Amino acid sequence: MNPSDLKIGLLLPNWTASMNGHTPRAAEVVDIALLAEQVGFDTVWVADHLYYEPYTDFRVVGVELPDEFDGEKNGAWECWTLVSAIASATSRVQIGTLVSNSGFRNPALLARIADTVDDLSDGRLILGLGAGDFVTEHRAYGFPFERRVGRFEEALSIILPLLRGETVSFEGEFYSAHEACLMPKAVRATGPEIMIGTLMGKPRMTRLVAQNADLWNCNIAFGDSRIDHFRDVWQPLEAACLKHGRDPATLKRHATVGVNLTSEPYPVPGAVPFAGETALIAERFAEYAAAGVEHVSIMPHPWTRDGVEAFGAVIEALRAMQ
Repeated sequence: MNPSDLKIGLLLPNWTASMNGHTPRAAEVVDIALLAEQVGFDTVWVADHLYYEPYTDFRVVGVELPDEFDGEKNGAWECWTLVSAIASATSRVQIGTLVSNSGFRNPALLARIADTVDDLSDGRLILGLGAGDFVTEHRAYGFPFERRVGRFEEALSIILPLLRGETVSFEGEFYSAHEACLMPKAVRATGPEIMIGTLMGKPRMTRLVAQNADLWNCNIAFGDSRIDHFRDVWQPLEAACLKHGRDPATLKRHATVGVNLTSEPYPVPGAVPFAGETALIAERFAEYAAAGVEHVSIMPHPWTRDGVEAFGAVIEALRAMQ
């Protein structure tokens, strides 16, 4: 794959202190999405969290924070409200959820929400889905956390056929639907592209990705963003595709990486981001393209308007590569 064909996305800062210590207003997040569209990003992404405590919750995704983070509490603007606002404000950029927690919303309602946003954006939605990972926010908001992968599998049995335009009747242990359908149906009759996010590569989630996803995501921005680490994380997904009768080449790949555009330390302790001069950072993205990865999104430093604008030089360098 040519580096010039690699899709580049921006994870939007929608949580506490995410903009270099500044907590953005919701309207500021929408403004950053507009800026990303102007700079030349292909996609913008919104995380789906409500409230979490990084010191303990981040351990689920393999991140150990220093003791100074003990007791810190963070929150985030609601994902789908922001996605709807961004869909109305922008005209070209694709908009994705990274990823929408199926446990926060009834699955039939989530399908209705996604279909509405897909129509609102004229078919620019990428529906990223996941089973949830932070126990704190589930308990704080009253959502069940136990057996979340089983709940996720049942949710997919309702969400996916509804988005394809089918009428769904389903009776499961956790969810049910009775002759549910999406009326009116969005501009894309078969619905948005489906992305499922995983990181640790456990067998049940990798099977669900192999069986259901158009696109797979791993967020390695909080860890090691280098291509060798991505290859390690990809291996269980490749094995799952082969085990369940799918050609791995048909599963598109998306990674979220860290990018340091300054000479300062990257603000995530222990992370290994892309760093250096523009040409060197562009080479790191080119390595992903050479590995067949279709889509890479970023958590930049500085995570500000200046940082988003500065990354435009990297996009220009990539578009010039063959």
